[in-house]
Amino acid sequence: MSKINISIDCVVFGFDSDLSLKVLLITKKEDPNASSKKSKTQTALPGDLIKPDEELDPAAKRILKSLTSIDEIYLKQFAIFSDPNRVKQAKDQLWLRSFRKNPEERVVTVGYISLVNIQDFKPQASYFADDVIWTSINEIPDLTFDHNQIVDAAMEFMKKELNHKMSSILLPKNFTLPQLQKLYEDVLDKKIDKRNFRKQILREGVIVKTTNINKTGRKGKPAAFYQFHEENE
Repeated sequence: MSKINISIDCVVFGFDSDLSLKVLLITKKEDPNASSKKSKTQTALPGDLIKPDEELDPAAKRILKSLTSIDEIYLKQFAIFSDPNRVKQAKDQLWLRSFRKNPEERVVTVGYISLVNIQDFKPQASYFADDVIWTSINEIPDLTFDHNQIVDAAMEFMKKELNHKMSSILLPKNFTLPQLQKLYEDVLDKKIDKRNFRKQILREGVIVKTTNINKTGRKGKPAAFYQFHEENE
């Protein structure tokens, strides 16, 4: 009976200052043993196999740190991907043969969702990652393995689970109502009525208006900065 490996793939979401939800991706050489001119580049989610003596949560932290240098962030399991053919594509096998003794062995992966404030982290590529890049959720390229499917599943999870605690992680401490609304629009993938959104969010009482204003925004009246109440963070 062939061995079944367990891996972890991390979907790291960040909300950038240009008001767009982004995902952290890594690039890697399709064939690390080929010359740089001949080797194509693949783009993927940060992920790797767990060690035989590891539990899942510590493994997720280790893998994310080893590939992106990011540590001590929100991580949560959201799905398992068990298609027997998920690593069988030719381009995937080419890369796996460079790193694994038995590249054709089945791999079941556990998806982890992670949330960061992009301004607070400076990811750096390490291990087998050649580079780390923040990519807009609307501009995700063709990824290796089934990673596009994993990103889609992570977005569906976000749509169902998005709450004020998660929003407070993605946004800076001081944020404007347009920033908060844009975050919800990106996650929910739909336009939201400005007036109704503001009434709803203010009625819930989870944010407080500060005395600071955003002087670098668009033309017109400067937008006030808000903060989440500490008990909602």
